[in-house]
Amino acid sequence: MSAPCSGMFRVRWRWYNKDVDRILSHVYIMVFAPLLSLGLATSVAGHGYMYIPSSRTRLGHEAGVDSCPECAILEPVSSWPDLDAAPVGRSGPCGYNARDSIDYNQPTTNWGSDAVQSYSPGEEIEVQWCVDHNGDHGGMFTYRICQDQSIVDKFLDPSYLPTNDEKQAAEDCFDAGLLPCTDVSGQECGYSADCTEGEACWRNDWFTCNGFEASDRPKCQGVDNAELNSCYTSIAGGYTVTKKVKLPEYTSNHTLISFKWNSFQTGQIYLSCADIAIQ
Repeated sequence: MSAPCSGMFRVRWRWYNKDVDRILSHVYIMVFAPLLSLGLATSVAGHGYMYIPSSRTRLGHEAGVDSCPECAILEPVSSWPDLDAAPVGRSGPCGYNARDSIDYNQPTTNWGSDAVQSYSPGEEIEVQWCVDHNGDHGGMFTYRICQDQSIVDKFLDPSYLPTNDEKQAAEDCFDAGLLPCTDVSGQECGYSADCTEGEACWRNDWFTCNGFEASDRPKCQGVDNAELNSCYTSIAGGYTVTKKVKLPEYTSNHTLISFKWNSFQTGQIYLSCADIAIQ
């Protein structure tokens, strides 16, 4: 691998003595991620997906067509410290599972035809995602709603697959419709222990996982500190990660809520979405 390859991935990196986890993550991003982009790597490890409300990804697994719901991964990308820098490409706001060649941005008979849950404008709701035991990369996560129905409608038509440009336009709309942690009264909204003040990740409108190297309740699984297999993942069993968001004062008979998790350890982002109504 030539020296210029090191510039392909901007990875925030801090050195610590005996810091094995971060050294391994550096090796992953600098060595294996380029192979993935060239199509020379064929396997991925399990990670995470939106669980409540039931995402298209979860429904895909429950329908028996998705063998690894936690494997819808956008990679290799710059996921840290700038949480919004990476283009979504084919992943779009709903995710793409390369293992099973499933594009969740297009409805099928198994997902996307109807809202899985109905809410009220301005309601505070519980949201939850599932992180795999062997794929907990720490980082930060958020939930978003795009309030441009003409954009969302492209993702509600089973006869149409949005283009990558349309997926990016939708992602931009979802980013603009972020549901801040701080909108829920009394909810703890701290800053990431793996981010430094002045970096782009130093924000508390996103939710943060616990410190990657925390001695007590580390990483994303430490948020709930739930039992192993409290939610389903195919690799090593999952842990729930639960928060609340406040919905916008907006109505739609059928729209989408999108989940986004930016990994701290690896150059990966995880996207999934759920079909909901706000009435």
